[in-house]
Amino acid sequence: MAEQSYLDRWAPAKWRDIEFLTDRHEAKAGRRLVVHEFPGAEAPLVEDLGGKAWDYQLNAYFLSKDYDLEVDALIAELNKPGADWLVHPWLGRLWLRPQTWSRQESNDANGYCTLNIGWAPGGEPPLVPRPDAADLAMASLAEWANSAEDDFDLLAMGEDALAAFSSVTQSGMEMVRQAISLSALPLSFAQKIMTGALGFQHDIATLAAVRRSYSNALRGLLGGIGLGADDVGLASGSRVRLVSRLAGLAVASATPTFITPAGVSLIDATARTNIVAAAELQSRLLFYAAMQTALADFTTEFDRDMAVLAIDTAYDALLPALPDTLFQAAVSARAAVVKALLAQDLKPQQIRDIVSPLPSTVLAHRMQIDEAVFLERNAVRHPLFVQGRVYG
Repeated sequence: MAEQSYLDRWAPAKWRDIEFLTDRHEAKAGRRLVVHEFPGAEAPLVEDLGGKAWDYQLNAYFLSKDYDLEVDALIAELNKPGADWLVHPWLGRLWLRPQTWSRQESNDANGYCTLNIGWAPGGEPPLVPRPDAADLAMASLAEWANSAEDDFDLLAMGEDALAAFSSVTQSGMEMVRQAISLSALPLSFAQKIMTGALGFQHDIATLAAVRRSYSNALRGLLGGIGLGADDVGLASGSRVRLVSRLAGLAVASATPTFITPAGVSLIDATARTNIVAAAELQSRLLFYAAMQTALADFTTEFDRDMAVLAIDTAYDALLPALPDTLFQAAVSARAAVVKALLAQDLKPQQIRDIVSPLPSTVLAHRMQIDEAVFLERNAVRHPLFVQGRVYG
């Protein structure tokens, strides 16, 4: 093991973008006590005037042929009025004001200078804005989608290979269209998605000629689902169903089904390689769409938790097969989305077991929710005769 020098033992500190070395610090505080002693009294009267201001002492060392210029620069910054953040090597970030400093140099320590600096509290520190959890989640989702696109590649294909590739990938996109059509979405929203999917199917052969064009088009199509759900104000129950379908499709799409299309004698190795790559990309972008759709403000814990469950189920199925380049991006994206969702302050879910049938209007009123939400959440078959376990 290499022997450490004094430079290794010293820790760096920072004041207003100027770094310096230090080997020790001292911080003092206490209580401002006034002791009153009276004639004839055995016990004094102690008056507590509050806490003392913290007094921080930090040594700064400079060693180089230009040490004098470095010391002068730090002193100039210390002499500027006002408080700022001191990056303290032991105590972290402190909001302080420089109060006193003394400079020590000698002939026998040429090229070496010490500043003893005293710091006083800087007062109330400025508010540091905290990034919104949903914004952080959206950024992580973008990184996940970028990683999925960067990992995607297509080999050059001949005419037969392109025909096979187009046929199989069209079948995979048809599965997405059918799932969307069964998701009980608002008509205009569903039609927009299905029209986009149909257009993508028709353009697969053209898009496959340029790797980035293919991935960008698929990302735009699937990524627009979550944004579209926000635009139409999709109800929580419908949103949960859509998240579940997208997450399920992400798992199902990961492994393509090789069915030799009509007019193609054989799916060759090049086509198979590209079909697998396209299926993996579709799976990862569907997972991206599912997480993006789930990233919304829910009204109840039940809906929120069902969305998180759908995400986690797909995540557990997809994660083991991911390459190293995508593994960490998937972990970060899932963690950011779940953190944003669990941060929502939702009312506790109401659960009731209805023995004698009651109208949905009565139950919705008792559980203090909108009747339409009650009907959707509980999949009520007949609004006049609701029975069994219901969720508010």
